[in-house]
Amino acid sequence: MGGFDRDHYLNTSKVLLAHQRRRRRRRVYFSIDGIEPRAKRSMRDGDKDEVQRQLLEQLGNLHRRAFRGPLALRLTLRTTEKTPTQSHNVAKNLLDLFGRPRLTLATRRHSLLYADDHQVHALAVGCRHGEDAPMISAVASPLACLLEDLDLALQFEREGRDGNRDRKESDRFGEAVDHVKDWMRDEAEIRRHFGDRAFESLLHCFRQQAQENLLKSAAVTPFDLARMYDLAGHASDIDLAEIWKQMFTSTPLRIMLSELPQVKGSSTLWEQEIDEKLRAFQAQFGWLVDPLLVPVALEVLIKPPPASRQNNLHDLDNVLRDYLIPRVVSILKPVSRYAFMLDAESVERDTRDLFSDPRFAQYRARLPKPPASTKFGVTRYDAWRLPPAVEGREGFVSVAVVSDITGHGDIFGQIDEEVEKWRESLE
Repeated sequence: MGGFDRDHYLNTSKVLLAHQRRRRRRRVYFSIDGIEPRAKRSMRDGDKDEVQRQLLEQLGNLHRRAFRGPLALRLTLRTTEKTPTQSHNVAKNLLDLFGRPRLTLATRRHSLLYADDHQVHALAVGCRHGEDAPMISAVASPLACLLEDLDLALQFEREGRDGNRDRKESDRFGEAVDHVKDWMRDEAEIRRHFGDRAFESLLHCFRQQAQENLLKSAAVTPFDLARMYDLAGHASDIDLAEIWKQMFTSTPLRIMLSELPQVKGSSTLWEQEIDEKLRAFQAQFGWLVDPLLVPVALEVLIKPPPASRQNNLHDLDNVLRDYLIPRVVSILKPVSRYAFMLDAESVERDTRDLFSDPRFAQYRARLPKPPASTKFGVTRYDAWRLPPAVEGREGFVSVAVVSDITGHGDIFGQIDEEVEKWRESLE
């Protein structure tokens, strides 16, 4: 009779499923009702107190203490104001409020969700403006639990990997770009035969398709992230950092920056580097992506320098708020919502007969109407602080501008989707 194989038992579906359920129970889900998401300076003290009061109450009901170690945080925001605060400024305020209690909060706790927002190693923020009711919703999880789910998703992906996936996506991008080039090359003839309006309309459509495919190719997948963390244990930190740094540098619209400023006075040079690389991208791809015709999100990977050179641990929300988002929006001018890309007169003309029927009045009322002040911006942003570089190596910051029409494509959700597929495969 063979002996008990402990490793095999620990990797059976039954045991893996039990561990995954236990990790899911360690998550904290909470929402703040009736409070408009605002920046620190524009939110009233009474609303700040109410945010903390509701968070404290929900943590108490769940019998949860503050997280002590690294965590992942996913924020979903909805605003109702005509001139709302941008999501990266809202996030800064909320991350502060989720930490230490204000003096006005009746509690003996020294920390609410966490002791310090330095603990946030992965952050996803999505925001919709022009909604009927405000919303602040969040999910927090130990970073280790999220990475274990990611490892599980990676194992499942290996078993059912579609070898043609990358080729098919590349083919779609190539075809879309060819349509744009052909249309621009034959512009005079097409205008003469079909008219200016037909030419402009189809060129707009072809450019939109090409942009969506181009920017999709720059996105970080859960499996890219798994390899960056070396969850499979196949490479050294040095090899991983160099291999993936080269890969990200060669990917369209994935901008590789040097490590975050560590010395006082070096921020200006780093800001100049961001501007230069964004404008270099415009020069290379401007014929296709200027102007941007699809909503975009930001995905950022931050690899800090070795511990011996870490003089300044940058909070994820500060990196996005102070350095990246303002420059991306200023230079690339991405449209924040698909509704802004619709030609209002054309929509009115094409749907007049349909919406004149009273039965469709309710659908017309549901068409998104985001405030004009939010026209330019990103649909969401994700940021991950990777393990520090090893001694003798430098850190880096990798920035991707990716197409995201729905605003719901963050890596957190993708990991959950892969895990759910695995769970369904067991049934």
